[in-house]
Amino acid sequence: MRRILLALAGALAILPFGSIADGEPGQCSADGECDMLNAKTFMLHNNGVNDGMKVTVSKPSNDEPFQDWVDSLAEKANASQTLLPHQVEYGFGKPYKLYTGSSGHVVASWENITEDERYYVVPNGLNFMWPTVDVNHTVVIDDVKTSNGKPIILRTINHSPRLFEIENLLTEEEADALRNAALHVDHAGNKFQRSTTGHTGNVDPFRTSDNAFVHSESLVAVNLTKRAFEVIRMKYEAPLADGIQVLRYNASGGYRWHTDWFPENTAYGRNHDVTRGGANRFATVFFYLSDVELGGQTGFPEAAGDTSELNSSLTLAHEMFEKNSWEIEAVQKCFGRLSVKPRKARAILFYSLHPNGKGDSMSMHTGCPVLIGQKWAANLWIWNKDRDAEKEKERKAVTATFVNDMDVPCLVSWVTNPRHVQGRIEPGQKMQMNTFNTDSFVFRDLDRVKVLAKWTCDLNKGESQVVHIQKGMDDKQTDDDWGTGPLKGDAVHMKVTNQYPHAIDIFWSGNPDQPLMTLNPGGSNIVQTYHTHSFLVFKSGEKAKGGAASLMTFTAYKEAGQKQKLNLGGTVELD
Repeated sequence: MRRILLALAGALAILPFGSIADGEPGQCSADGECDMLNAKTFMLHNNGVNDGMKVTVSKPSNDEPFQDWVDSLAEKANASQTLLPHQVEYGFGKPYKLYTGSSGHVVASWENITEDERYYVVPNGLNFMWPTVDVNHTVVIDDVKTSNGKPIILRTINHSPRLFEIENLLTEEEADALRNAALHVDHAGNKFQRSTTGHTGNVDPFRTSDNAFVHSESLVAVNLTKRAFEVIRMKYEAPLADGIQVLRYNASGGYRWHTDWFPENTAYGRNHDVTRGGANRFATVFFYLSDVELGGQTGFPEAAGDTSELNSSLTLAHEMFEKNSWEIEAVQKCFGRLSVKPRKARAILFYSLHPNGKGDSMSMHTGCPVLIGQKWAANLWIWNKDRDAEKEKERKAVTATFVNDMDVPCLVSWVTNPRHVQGRIEPGQKMQMNTFNTDSFVFRDLDRVKVLAKWTCDLNKGESQVVHIQKGMDDKQTDDDWGTGPLKGDAVHMKVTNQYPHAIDIFWSGNPDQPLMTLNPGGSNIVQTYHTHSFLVFKSGEKAKGGAASLMTFTAYKEAGQKQKLNLGGTVELD
């Protein structure tokens, strides 16, 4: 992309914008001469990109809509080349928007354009992303109301990942109020308890913290959420936020490296591929609610950073943790790579996605183990769009009666809200729920450590269904009906069956540190993916130990059929 932009720079210096008519007032002639009273010079960039070009452009003609002028500007900037080939099919591109680099506001007219400003072209369907420009580059945001009356300062920390510090986003008093609110949450699914991860809501041995979700019951949480949306220049809508998650890490507590964005098919019935119109976590705003004497940073292990405290910190870590533990490795990454130290009332912003909507692997981060002291923090995940908007249009009500055929009790939760336990079913007992077509459920043990079974609602089986829950039951495992309908574009669905004598973990190659699913021997599941996407198979739990070789890899090829069956360790069959 850099080469494309640089190559265009020379051409754009003489190519006029607006209607090109020799001698017409306010326009540029074919030889590049302009009526400078009606022409302006500025830097033109694509969304979130630092490389740009200096252009002199003329005022749109009287009969040219300003939107058409912006679209022609995007065309000259080759903005369509920032998109993947298939994105046009999903509505990305025109109409483009033009944002100012100094304020992050949309340009609405020619009169709003000023000389020597930086302007950023953003395709339809994507969100504006603050450019990093230079390390320590600052933007003063004075149109967001803060508690202390001071303007918010956005300061660049790093280019890749795109990482910023946000000064004056919160005060120490708000930090205390948020901590207090978390301690008084009464909701069973949201109150303080051992932290869980992702769509499964499982307790993770690599995440040793307590957390609570604070929503509308806390005015400070509401204010901070809305303030964060204003900073990233997105209109606040409740479905675009997961709520503020307040975290408490005691000494030795931490969270292994992970990404906040989800692989495209992590959750049943959901499209997380933004480039194909899906919804995913776009940005994370992280609030530090306390000082920490040593450790507790937010580490970005893929980026270089300060190593001055590495040796002394590792010495202490070896006294605290077992040899070859993930905590030792985390300390090495945190003090040997890029990290942000916690400081009360400090906040940071980092983007989980690239400007075109693809997941950014450089955004992988870790909650560094606390070596001395206690850490309080909070995070706000902001999505690019409402993840349920499309499903709401076609939801059909279903009454499901769950029958627990297992010999152990289980907890029932929606896959999309695993922290919220809908109920507990004893062995042999029943539980009735009103749900909707394509909704998915997870059934876990009482400690929320093991997933015992999964089920996805299929309206084709009736508006009133009896579901017998059995150990190891996986989504559509006992049904040959794919339940997915015709597939379009590059979509490929693969029904995978574990023929190994042990449980296996399947990883998407785009996020090899987070298992996509776990299959017990004989278990099946449907991998909803796209042409040329690859996956790795490991013996369950082995990859987390490090150094293990994969059992096999497989790749989805549309030529083999858009619906395939794969016996892991065996062969592919067309459906």
